[in-house]
Amino acid sequence: MKELFDWLNRKEPPKYDLLKIAIAHHRFMWIHPFTNGNGRTGRLLTYALLVKSGFNVGSGRILNPSAVFCSDRNRYYSALSQADYGTDEGILAWCEYVLGGLHDEIEKIDRLLDYDYLSQEIILPAIRLSQESGQLDKLDAKLLKRGIECGSFQASDWKDLLPGKAPSEITRIIRLVP
Repeated sequence: MKELFDWLNRKEPPKYDLLKIAIAHHRFMWIHPFTNGNGRTGRLLTYALLVKSGFNVGSGRILNPSAVFCSDRNRYYSALSQADYGTDEGILAWCEYVLGGLHDEIEKIDRLLDYDYLSQEIILPAIRLSQESGQLDKLDAKLLKRGIECGSFQASDWKDLLPGKAPSEITRIIRLVP
């Protein structure tokens, strides 16, 4: 472990940060220092190294190593096993696996931060399914859809959906919408 941490703390050009993080995860898993919890600790180590290297992709957005390592356990273990041989090809295959997973995770984060994608592909279908299953009534579904269309939930945006209601009543209704 000391060798691993000495290597991790050695200054390298930033262009190697992601490769170093990928190799560090493998080496930690290869050392397997605990009888239980190595996977969780390895993911935590990877997460800490990503943060330390500045790979928090914006305010509040962070890359999630679990999304990379846990989405396909067989592929994860296969890539780890290849790296266990210590060959350049095995380490390269492992790094390609990790970097590809991080790339996919960044793309997923970018899609989820795209309001049009989020509203059209996730929120509006969820509202539709909730209404079809009876979890939302028709009015609640309309109100939620209007909020998505407007990008906010303000009484003035809902006057036509709640005719005859005073703005203060609409505000109370907004607070009650699921």
